[in-house]
Amino acid sequence: MTTQRMTPRPESRVDAPARRGEAGFSMVELMIVLVFISIIAGIALSTGMYAFDVSRLGRTVANMRGVADAIVKYQSDNSALPAGGLQTVSAIAPALSPSNGRVATLDGWDNPLYYTPFTTAGGVSTFRVFSYGKDGANDGVVTGVWADFTTDIVVEGGSFIQTKW
Repeated sequence: MTTQRMTPRPESRVDAPARRGEAGFSMVELMIVLVFISIIAGIALSTGMYAFDVSRLGRTVANMRGVADAIVKYQSDNSALPAGGLQTVSAIAPALSPSNGRVATLDGWDNPLYYTPFTTAGGVSTFRVFSYGKDGANDGVVTGVWADFTTDIVVEGGSFIQTKW
């Protein structure tokens, strides 16, 4: 009788114990999830930043309305506008404060508000209050059209002539 030597046969994949790393997610699956999370975070961040700018614009409009009201009251009390050319509102705030309490001197982006008296083509003495917007830079011209948060916001004689609302 001859004995056959039995050679061990390799274990099939079904019978083999799980190898390390096969039970988790693949690198591709993890990357896809990270891409989706990044896209959602980007959308949420841009929406949040827009909401912050809308809030700052609302604060700017409220501050400018208060300054314009104080100037109109000053003009009514003194029959004249505060003197000077283009200047920051903080320069005329001491003159306005007794007639209307404390006035805001900064816009929603913490840039200074500006004031200038001028005479219209019809000879009417009036004023403008400016906020140079988010960028704090003068656009150079008042078009009456608001484009974005960097556009100047302008009050003329107590009425907004250039703003989002």
